[in-house]
Amino acid sequence: MALKVTSRDIQEIVSKLSSDKAKSREEGVKLLNTWLDGERKAAFCTYIAEKTAMLKPYDIPHSETWPFLVELLMNCVLLEISGSKKRPPKLTFAKTLRVVVQRAEDSQYSGKTQLLLHVVKFLFKHVCDVLRDVPSFQSEYSTILRDLLAVRPYGLHMRKHTYYGLMLFYMERVQTSLSAKNDGQLNPKDEIFRCILTLHSLLENPPGDFSNDLREQILVGFAKFFTQIRDEGKVTRKLIECINTYLLIDGPNLGLKYLEIHKDVQQLVFSFWKTTHDRSLKDSIVFYAKLQLNLTRGAADEGALLEELLDITYKELNQMSISGNNFPWRETLKDEKYQSMTRSQCSIMELAALVFCRDQS
Repeated sequence: MALKVTSRDIQEIVSKLSSDKAKSREEGVKLLNTWLDGERKAAFCTYIAEKTAMLKPYDIPHSETWPFLVELLMNCVLLEISGSKKRPPKLTFAKTLRVVVQRAEDSQYSGKTQLLLHVVKFLFKHVCDVLRDVPSFQSEYSTILRDLLAVRPYGLHMRKHTYYGLMLFYMERVQTSLSAKNDGQLNPKDEIFRCILTLHSLLENPPGDFSNDLREQILVGFAKFFTQIRDEGKVTRKLIECINTYLLIDGPNLGLKYLEIHKDVQQLVFSFWKTTHDRSLKDSIVFYAKLQLNLTRGAADEGALLEELLDITYKELNQMSISGNNFPWRETLKDEKYQSMTRSQCSIMELAALVFCRDQS
């Protein structure tokens, strides 16, 4: 027999979460969690999702919808923080909010997406405020933020000052994490990577144009990051992807400031290009070179970049030609067919074509 959810079940959860007593709110969170996982999950999430999907854009969400539950949980989190001056706030509140956001964004329950539109603007602000004030919630709240940013329309509802605050927070977090790592302090690489991952999500999803002040902060941040990089790996690759994303979105608006980025990363990036065996890292560097080459078109510094890229692309093509089976157009003896090019080889060939054409123009 299929489990059935009733309005009374929902009201019991809402009543406890709405209580002015901390113990009742804790009981409400525990009760809600019994519905969010296990055999009850599908019935509960389908019930709430279908009720939410019926909301019109200007409706006020009622108690049997995801936005209402999210608002309740945000309030519970704030009450837990304000009531825990002598102890860390209980992590279960942050975890439950994260799970609710994930369940709300799972389209399998109603076939609909963007079920948090009614509350997402306030949720972004809440995330920004809590990230700064409660270090123990940062992991859960970073996941919430990435999940929200993965839904492109949500990012467009974020207030610009909230976006600015989040960007500064993660720029500082990445800088602090990289510094701690180099100083030998305990700071797991996965934690650094998650910070950069969230920063990358923010760079991909600005709510509008970058302000001049934020541009300056981003440029300063990138410069600091790359003074801290010591070796290859996923952290370095993700940082280069951050730069690529930013140049792709805001590069044409930077004027000559894109040269500041290149000046700060040039030596390290091209050094890794020549030595790395990490194909993903090299692909990111090649894409960076393409972006910078496009931005320097007609600029006074175009010649210096072209000269550098001519040298390195010649070496790449020579390496491809002597690497036997890796050479893309090498004829095989067995079936006399040409090998297909890998994505990385295509990227190198595209860059080489761009460099040679620009050199001849």
